[in-house]
Amino acid sequence: MNHQFRLLRQLASTCLGLVFSLLLLAAPAQASGAFSLSASALPVAAIAGRLKADAKDFEGKTQESIGNVIGSQGDRIAGKAKQAEAKVRNAVEDVKDKAGMG
Repeated sequence: MNHQFRLLRQLASTCLGLVFSLLLLAAPAQASGAFSLSASALPVAAIAGRLKADAKDFEGKTQESIGNVIGSQGDRIAGKAKQAEAKVRNAVEDVKDKAGMG
């Protein structure tokens, strides 16, 4: 039974992350406030990298919240790890932007 709940939580967390990514892709960059530059000024790879980082952060926050609600230490830790991964991905994108690698 615990195994089924864990799979369900992982599925919900992943689905929410994907939905968040799709919403960011569908919304104009200026309207969402996600980027300070216009979408046309950024290469597609830069936008994709930022979206992946934002989706991972959202997924981590969702998993951490689920862990807080149901009292699962494992989900809280996994959620925080995903948020840390998102910070690293954003840092990599920052370095790429400064180096002009877009």
